[in-house]
Amino acid sequence: MDQRRFDLVAFDMDGVLVNYTSCWTWVHDHFQVQNEAAIQAFIDGRIDDLEFMRRDISLWRRKRPQLCREELELILAPLPMNEGIEETISILRKNGIRTVIVSGGLDIVAEKIASRYGFDDWLANGVECDENGKLTGEGLLRVELKNKRSALDQLLAKYGIKGDRAVCVGDSFVDIPMFEACAVSIAFNPTDSLVVKKATHVVRDRSIKAVLPYILNTEG
Repeated sequence: MDQRRFDLVAFDMDGVLVNYTSCWTWVHDHFQVQNEAAIQAFIDGRIDDLEFMRRDISLWRRKRPQLCREELELILAPLPMNEGIEETISILRKNGIRTVIVSGGLDIVAEKIASRYGFDDWLANGVECDENGKLTGEGLLRVELKNKRSALDQLLAKYGIKGDRAVCVGDSFVDIPMFEACAVSIAFNPTDSLVVKKATHVVRDRSIKAVLPYILNTEG
């Protein structure tokens, strides 16, 4: 019997790898702005992902009209990470398991985490910049918040992996569509009851390493 049951683990980023609610929120907090109105409009279906990002970015540009990608990178650099990422990814790689990030968060952060810790791939959203690196006010949509499964399906197809050989680790209701695409789903430090109900396992721990037994356990 194959002792390596799974071939891929998909991690949400904000709240799972990043020890903060959202990297978008981190930038909001830096500029001391609030986006509750946009959040509610998005939840109600009155605006789409691109408009949601557009409104968030506009809040930053009102405070910093010349905001550029380089400055945004500096703002995001101190984002705290959860414990155990490096060891977790190393162990999964040694077991022949691919690791990917699927996030509605910022690509600046996802790319950095993927490179630093050895993830195989990532999909995250971003900000559009002009030829000088200045933010144009538009967002780059790669992961739909209400349909993260679509992004996950892209990565599964890229690596020729079926959902019954995949695991998803997330923390909120927007991760549920990904949960439904995978054989095993893990709610890591869940933020709402919906994700708890839909998860195969619930893990509450300071270290992401705590998810490993549920991934490497051949009994499932």
